[in-house]
Amino acid sequence: MTIGADEGCVDPQQSLGRTQLVVGRAMADSLVYQEPDSGKFQPWLADSWTISPDGKSYTFTLRNNVTFSDGTSLTAQTVKDNLDAIVALGAKARLASTYLVGYSGTTVLSDLVAQVNFTSPNAAFLQAVSTPSMGLISSKSTSLSQADRCLGRISGSGPFVLNSYEHNQLQKLTKRRDYNWAPKAMHQGAAYVDSVEISIVPESGVRTGSLGSGQSDLMMEVSKADVATLKASALPIESRSNPGIPQELFVNPTKGVLTDIAVRQALQLGVDRSTIVKATLTEYNTVATGALSSTTPGFVDLSAEMGYNPDKAAKILQDAGWVPGPDGIRVKNGQRLTMTLLYGSQLYGPLVPLMELAQANLAKIGVGVTLRPLPDADANAAWAKGDYELRFSGLTRGDPDALRTAYFGLDPKLDKLLIAQASESNIESRMKIVADVQSYVISNGISVPLNELSLPLAHQPTVRNISFTADSLLLLHEISMNQ
Repeated sequence: MTIGADEGCVDPQQSLGRTQLVVGRAMADSLVYQEPDSGKFQPWLADSWTISPDGKSYTFTLRNNVTFSDGTSLTAQTVKDNLDAIVALGAKARLASTYLVGYSGTTVLSDLVAQVNFTSPNAAFLQAVSTPSMGLISSKSTSLSQADRCLGRISGSGPFVLNSYEHNQLQKLTKRRDYNWAPKAMHQGAAYVDSVEISIVPESGVRTGSLGSGQSDLMMEVSKADVATLKASALPIESRSNPGIPQELFVNPTKGVLTDIAVRQALQLGVDRSTIVKATLTEYNTVATGALSSTTPGFVDLSAEMGYNPDKAAKILQDAGWVPGPDGIRVKNGQRLTMTLLYGSQLYGPLVPLMELAQANLAKIGVGVTLRPLPDADANAAWAKGDYELRFSGLTRGDPDALRTAYFGLDPKLDKLLIAQASESNIESRMKIVADVQSYVISNGISVPLNELSLPLAHQPTVRNISFTADSLLLLHEISMNQ
């Protein structure tokens, strides 16, 4: 199996990229499993659970036969150790830490019963504990340093164990033959394949060549240039649109010229999404039509507010006092209308052509954008610190609370809405607030969505049982080989 990038950390609680989370999902199981089609939840490491009437406590009764690869058993103390460790990791656990908003601690009620408590209702917590970002590792593993965890020195309860890790070269997984606690949506027992070798190959064309020659069985992240070659070779391509936040220009409204709402609204109208997506991405990617991907519960179609209209964008800027300068870049009170676009160079390097088209679109309305590539780890750190103006990324999660992970801390009014939706236990009431959040994000230019994220994979015809989670992650446990 080949992938395009290694973000430098294989700990699922610290990983961000979808491809690395595929590996994390194979290593670490979750308390519950979210069904991809219905969005409903099944037992996994937890046999059952209850939610308090006020939505502030979740009580999980655990299975009694689960062990980690270091030989220790799953207990309620393990759950507490994991959640406490995520809080301690803070921004290092960029996704998982945001899922624990209002966490006040875990009470061990008995060896197999853990009560997770919050200071206010956390309506999205059940979905949160279905993600690999909150997959459980052994109590011993939670006490390791952040760096050791990133290097893979952790023990999970998943169907695979990380056997070796060579940064930017190879990750090797071997199956646990005693694995026997998959959710009912998966097959029971050990994985079908004995091992999975994951080679890091940045060039998509090289990954395609390796697949075509039979050197690899599966490649992640098929690029537009390779689709025709793969189809001509009769190599199957599989894809599922990711729920959560579309691939987009994240806007920091607290930085530089972006504090001006007129500038942010002009950005919303100044990118030609249809042309950008058609020119740079595969047929498996669709144009974004809102602040959430259409596969996310609570999605609202806001395409009418996001249509390409450079004339209107230019007028908004002109009316706000941004007038064209001698080189075409607009100026107001001596300040040029320029900004930087941050992105992780390993993960998003292949998508530079997309960013360059967006850059060219914005130049036509007098906005100067300079690309700012950083190594993935540094780009993630910059995001956590708020050190960016524009940022290119997406965020996969099968719950609209992805909005809070993406945008909290940028706008006080928006923060109130984000907290309100996370705290509302009534589904109908919550979805009304979620709709208000989406409208606010788009109308105020906090987000410039481009496309619904889908990273198609291709494989040999002998590879069977390609299955995806609700978060559109490939399930390595389900793959089989037909020789």
